Amino acid sequence: VPYIVPHDGRTLRYPDPDVKVGDTIMLDIETSKIKDFVKFDIGNLVMITAGHNNGRVGTIIHKEKHKGDFDIVHMEDAAGNKFVTRNVNVFVIG
Repeated sequence: VPYIVPHDGRTLRYPDPDVKVGDTIMLDIETSKIKDFVKFDIGNLVMITAGHNNGRVGTIIHKEKHKGDFDIVHMEDAAGNKFVTRNVNVFVIG
């Protein structure tokens, strides 16, 4: 049975097959159904939730995969400043 476990500990069975790890879902609390989702892709708007860049908002410009180590995401903010953080510190907002 395919399922998703969001940060609040619920188990959502039979989600949309397009939802992958790292995507952000919009959840209807009353029905526990996924209303919408945003992909963790290049060009999407993100907010940093931990680390030195905590609270910064930017657009994903590049993703690096490192086997056996942390995946790295490169972002650029509205002022054109580029910054880098671990994949787990990134939350997609649009």
